[in-house]
Amino acid sequence: MRQRLNAVLFYSSVLLLSAIPVIVSSPANAQGLNSSDLSRLRSIGSVVLSPDGHYIAYTITMRDFPGRPYSQLWILDLTTMKSVRLGGDKPASGPLWSGDSKWIAFHGADGDRHGLLITRPDSTDTTFLAPLVDTNSPLPGTGKDVAWSPDAKQIAFVSATPGEGSAETSGDPMVIRRYLYKPDAGEGLTHFNGNQRLHIFLVDITSRQVRQLTQGNFDEHSIDWSPDGKQLVFASNREPNQDEFFNYDLFTLQLADNSIHRLTATE
Repeated sequence: MRQRLNAVLFYSSVLLLSAIPVIVSSPANAQGLNSSDLSRLRSIGSVVLSPDGHYIAYTITMRDFPGRPYSQLWILDLTTMKSVRLGGDKPASGPLWSGDSKWIAFHGADGDRHGLLITRPDSTDTTFLAPLVDTNSPLPGTGKDVAWSPDAKQIAFVSATPGEGSAETSGDPMVIRRYLYKPDAGEGLTHFNGNQRLHIFLVDITSRQVRQLTQGNFDEHSIDWSPDGKQLVFASNREPNQDEFFNYDLFTLQLADNSIHRLTATE
């Protein structure tokens, strides 16, 4: 474990140094940093070592287009020390290895479709699995929204679906039932809640079939698997007035019958 950690730290340093642009000025014409140099700045984002220790997935934050910075996703083969880019020429992020190191899941795009994709470490067999839809509901800092099953045969993920009152917010007349106070960028910078609710989905890697596991007028997030692969754990606020009491408790979902059991009861 210590050797693996040292390898991650070493190669992270190598990647970081390789991502920093070098700006050279001659003594006769030394100008320092110019505004045009900003688009050349790059930085390493996430760095994830594959379970078998053969690959490193890493993101590079780019600033070479107008607007906000975006991420590129790369895979470094530690044997050949060569990198390949995932996701084509589209932004990609959130790399997550399967337990057997044969697949990597990530957030990316396939044409006009944006969501969850998987690919091989050599960037072959890239497949779009499902859209990942967000919500502007005020939520705490959330954990995982994508999680591999222990046997690497399924992926659980979180995506939003229309909740109670969603149609009203875009109807004529518009009916606003939930107001956001000082919304941040993650909440869309709008004062009105669109009532999109986060729910848990499951996709089979072989069949590519997707099924929704949870429903209801609340949000589930921060998911993970039990070691035996028979249940999922998640966080949710099941209080009657969710906009007044921000209590988030832990629940388990049994995959055999989709039954939900509450583990904690925050007061």
